[in-house]
Amino acid sequence: MSVHSGDIVDLEITDMAHGGKAIAKLDRFVVFIDRGVPGDKIRAKITKRKKSYAEARALEIIQPSSIRVEPRCSHFGQCGGCRWQDIPYPVQLKFKAQHVRDNLTHLGGFVEPPVAEVIGSEDVYFYRNKMEFSFYPDESSELLLGLHRSGSYNEIFDLKQCFLQSELSNQIVELVRRRAKQFDLPTYHSSEHTGFLRFLMIREGKNTGEVMVNLVTSAESHEGLNDFYESVRSGFPQITSLMQNVNPTRANIATGLFERHICGQKFITERIEPYTFEISANSFFQTNTGQAAKLFSTVVEFCDFKGGEKVLDLYSGTGSLSIFVSQYADSVTGIEISDSAIDDANRNCESNGIDNCSFIQGDAIKVFGKLLTSGDEFDLVIADPPRAGLHPKIVKCLLQELPPKIVYVSCNPATLSRDLKLLCQERYELKKVQPIDMFPHTAHIETVATLTRR
Repeated sequence: MSVHSGDIVDLEITDMAHGGKAIAKLDRFVVFIDRGVPGDKIRAKITKRKKSYAEARALEIIQPSSIRVEPRCSHFGQCGGCRWQDIPYPVQLKFKAQHVRDNLTHLGGFVEPPVAEVIGSEDVYFYRNKMEFSFYPDESSELLLGLHRSGSYNEIFDLKQCFLQSELSNQIVELVRRRAKQFDLPTYHSSEHTGFLRFLMIREGKNTGEVMVNLVTSAESHEGLNDFYESVRSGFPQITSLMQNVNPTRANIATGLFERHICGQKFITERIEPYTFEISANSFFQTNTGQAAKLFSTVVEFCDFKGGEKVLDLYSGTGSLSIFVSQYADSVTGIEISDSAIDDANRNCESNGIDNCSFIQGDAIKVFGKLLTSGDEFDLVIADPPRAGLHPKIVKCLLQELPPKIVYVSCNPATLSRDLKLLCQERYELKKVQPIDMFPHTAHIETVATLTRR
């Protein structure tokens, strides 16, 4: 069948793709659609034609799928966030497990990968402990405060309510919007590099009730800013930390070159038994607290500690995973490139009375190489890399060190599968794979895998 860009076609959605798009076929020709639910019969416009597939935008639903559910959020379809809100949560979990299996089979070459059922989230709404919202002027220079439109990095819609963070967070967003307008604080315009307000970040301790409001601005001060802060603080006494990050550069990121402490604490705390973690404005911490506890417990289970193990934690971040496994190990050595993350890790060790964790600042490739050269040996390596996965030189170091066990935490099934293939082609055997859903209503899936040396 001939397919061209601009064609209007009728399709039946049969599956979900790894990135969250829907899949349909014209004869045997695969079409990826921006939205849809398996079983939907839709009318769509072909937006891109490639040799082996096409991309399309759904125009209307001719006949809805029997499994389709009504999205809870009024911004669904407009927002680039919860793309799967129209799919029942148990069905979402089945797709996520299948995506992990497919990647391990097709990219990793594993015939029957030992993938368990996904550990689902008890809270499928209001589960996030951190959200970032963007300020932007509309066409009439009216202040907008919200999230990115689907498929756009430049367009922001004015957020009315989000079901990802708490209702308190929604109320803070609304108050900040009103007070910013009241005190004439101009929004930042990225293409013109003008304006003041850039981002609003809200962090919450789900188990402590502490709340941080962090304003990211293009300059340190502006007329009306102090009055704005006072009105926000008085409006919500629940706020325990008020911070400001100053980013005068063109880089459109929600961190600053420097930070101002406005009032309250400089951090919030979060509790994952038996530990309490201090989280500063720019710290990394798992955004789903409840699922983070399950993730940490799964890592401990997969480590299968016998007592006396020396553990190496690659990409240790702020040390939360290192601290969590320290109670079972003789010692934990973490490697992390970020100075501020190392500071957070050391502070969290001190506050929790942990004395068997140490952290080395530096690039994981170089530090791991130096540890090998100096003759350091580890019984267990935990790797929690970014989405890009393990650098080939890290894989080489692992195959040189040959620890008896590797526990790999991944946020990307594709790079996980690639790396496991390299390790298992040589000296390791894949024993267990446990997907954990950290982000309900999205296509993202976290995975923990354990490898043992052959």
